[in-house]
Amino acid sequence: MVKSPTNNHYMRIQHRYLTFDRNEKLVKLLDKLAIAYKVTEKSYDATTHLYILEFHFFEDNPRFFELKQAVDKFKIEPQIGTIYDKTDYNNGEWFIVNAGEYQYPQPDDDSGYLKATFNLEHYCHLCDIGKVQNAPYRLKTLPKQPNNQFWGLHWAFDAIFVRQETKNILEREGVKNIHFSNPVLHKTNNPIEGFYQLHIDTILKKGFDNYNAKTITCKLNNEENLNTDRSLKCCGRIKFHHPQIGGYLFEKSIFDGDSDIVQSVEYFGSSGSANRLQIVSKKLKDLIEIYKLKGLSFTPVVYKRLER
Repeated sequence: MVKSPTNNHYMRIQHRYLTFDRNEKLVKLLDKLAIAYKVTEKSYDATTHLYILEFHFFEDNPRFFELKQAVDKFKIEPQIGTIYDKTDYNNGEWFIVNAGEYQYPQPDDDSGYLKATFNLEHYCHLCDIGKVQNAPYRLKTLPKQPNNQFWGLHWAFDAIFVRQETKNILEREGVKNIHFSNPVLHKTNNPIEGFYQLHIDTILKKGFDNYNAKTITCKLNNEENLNTDRSLKCCGRIKFHHPQIGGYLFEKSIFDGDSDIVQSVEYFGSSGSANRLQIVSKKLKDLIEIYKLKGLSFTPVVYKRLER
């Protein structure tokens, strides 16, 4: 475990390898190097068989470079990510939240949900920034996953939905600067009773430090080598890739005690996707866990170290 370049945060950088190809030489190497691995096999029918080999190791392993060099010859691209220590969760004051994705917003043909749900006057289809919600989200069917109190959509990563129980708890506990609305069933146009979009009224000031996140500009031939057609009209706005290593680093001063759930003013995403981060206080995280409200994952916010 290594100390991060920030105050009071510990985290580990994990390299996760995943392959669907059966390779006995790779297995023998993993055994020789004492790298733990997991094999999953499943047959769907007489002709369809799935094989998965998964293993990982951490950058704080004294043998990291030896192990990496040995497995790199198999040309498996690792997924690199940050694993937070229990201390980060215990000491964290704010947490980025994500809900599971269960449906596509409607209509789902050619991104028709955008016109149905948003004012697109200042929207840029190249970077996905600028849409303003002015109508309910439309769903194809009633939400399933009855055990989940929090619920999310594909494509709409900054929209969080809750069931009646959670709405009642948040209102009863006095969570401020939020409001609710009902999504509607697309075919009938009827509001979905007992199911609500949770709207977050507080947007933070700028405070994200992108030292570990690639900056993407909506311009010709941008940092992702996109927008090569010179006839395109780029808006010039900026978003960031989600950090893989080192966490989401913010200025502590932009957070205050008046709201327990907020949005970042910065946008995150790649290619034609962009969304704001949804961030909750430790108080709200504890409340969600006390009431055992399922459906959210939490990532600790990291504060910038104060210069002396």
